[in-house]
Amino acid sequence: MSALSGFIKVFYDFGNWLSKMIYLQILWLMFTILGLGLFGVIPATVSVTTVISKWFQEGYDAPIFQVFLHTYKKQFLRSNGLGIVLLGIGVFLYMDLNISKQVIQSAFIHSLLLLIVLLYIVVLLYFFPVFSRYKLKYFQYFKQSFFVAFARPFETIAMLLCILLLYYLFIYLPVLTFFFGASLTIFPITWFAHRAFIQLEEKKMN
Repeated sequence: MSALSGFIKVFYDFGNWLSKMIYLQILWLMFTILGLGLFGVIPATVSVTTVISKWFQEGYDAPIFQVFLHTYKKQFLRSNGLGIVLLGIGVFLYMDLNISKQVIQSAFIHSLLLLIVLLYIVVLLYFFPVFSRYKLKYFQYFKQSFFVAFARPFETIAMLLCILLLYYLFIYLPVLTFFFGASLTIFPITWFAHRAFIQLEEKKMN
């Protein structure tokens, strides 16, 4: 009887988590559209990250809509300003990779660019959790993201593996992208980032 009760509780908890993930995805889509796409996607992503961060800090009963809306309105301009910088760097690196591949055709330069792109991706992964957790000056967010990524290599590698697995999952089951695309991607990133932050903060205190 206790085993059955335990199974029912696990099933209930999973269903509860799943419904909240779908709800977060709906909020992400709605507020991305409300921000006219380009100007909505960054604050909406920050808001989802903040909600999930609160789950890990306070439990899954943290109010979703209130936290999401408050973060979206409060961080709209600030997150977009930093997001434009990230987007600009991403576009620049993408163009450089194409030029390197089609025009320069140097294995050394192309390998160097690929390494820089990997560093960019790593910083990008940590950027949203860092932005949600800490109050820093503008470009310190990039510096802190870079520092955490290399101070906690296990969490960084785990993040990259999760993104890779989710990439193939969404390819084989594209319908999941609509229901969970953003929320399911942000969840493991935020969890591993939270682990990294806790470890570094405890180490700093000792």
